[in-house]
Amino acid sequence: MSRKFLQELIKNLQEFYKCPTCDTNYHFDDIKFLGNLDNYCFVQLTCHSCSLPVLATVSAGDKKLAGRKRRSDATTKEQTQFKARGEITANEIAGFHSFIRDFSGSLSSITRSGH
Repeated sequence: MSRKFLQELIKNLQEFYKCPTCDTNYHFDDIKFLGNLDNYCFVQLTCHSCSLPVLATVSAGDKKLAGRKRRSDATTKEQTQFKARGEITANEIAGFHSFIRDFSGSLSSITRSGH
C-alpha cells in the first residue's frame, strides 16, 4: 500500500468521520493504520477529546472487484432484508458496544428466535 494512498485515506477519514460519542473531528494523530487484507484497510480512530476508540474497516475500492459477486452464506432473502435496512451507522455501533459492555446474561434471551 503506497504512502500516498494512506495519506489520502487519513485525509478522507478526517473529513468525513467524527467521534460517535462527542462529534469531534479526528486529528491526523488520532488515526492509526492497523493493516490491510485484500482490498480492505483496518484503522483505529481514537478521539483526542473523549478517548473513545473506534475500529473501522475501509474499502480500498479496487475497480476490478466492483462487479464481482462476493461470497456469502446469506440467502437471497436475507441479503435483500439487510440491504433494505441500510448501512450501519457509527452511532448504532457505539450504542451496541455500550449495550454489550453493560449486558449480563444470555444473548439468546434477547434474540427474536431465541437461538
